Amino acid sequence: MTTYPDGYNQYSIYFLNLMMQGMQADVAAETFWDAISDETTFTFHDHFPGFPHQMTKAAYKTWFEAYDAPETGAEFANIYRDTTAGVTTLIMDYAVHYKQGPGMKFLSIVKIQNKRVIKWDDYLDTANLN
Repeated sequence: MTTYPDGYNQYSIYFLNLMMQGMQADVAAETFWDAISDETTFTFHDHFPGFPHQMTKAAYKTWFEAYDAPETGAEFANIYRDTTAGVTTLIMDYAVHYKQGPGMKFLSIVKIQNKRVIKWDDYLDTANLN
């Protein structure tokens, strides 16, 4: 039986590991959830029925515990990094692939201060959805 870090499961591991790969040089943590400040707000700029516009770290982690979309991989298209006035901004352009259905492309804008994520904005590339 495979053991996953706290807040990960067999379906979320590709996404969470990819995000950690993108943030690794800028955070002091080994796992995605450890890199996120407890006060971080995740804002989702697209509408999915039944999915909130914003979540706290605790709420998003709880949502991921039940995540069951069968991911098969994820990769970056591009990462842009800017550090200004003690805040690092990462713009991560990436795709997540699923066992059934098309892959989905996303853009995450992440603010990091004192080696912890303090803000997260997510955008879905809807141009490629059928």
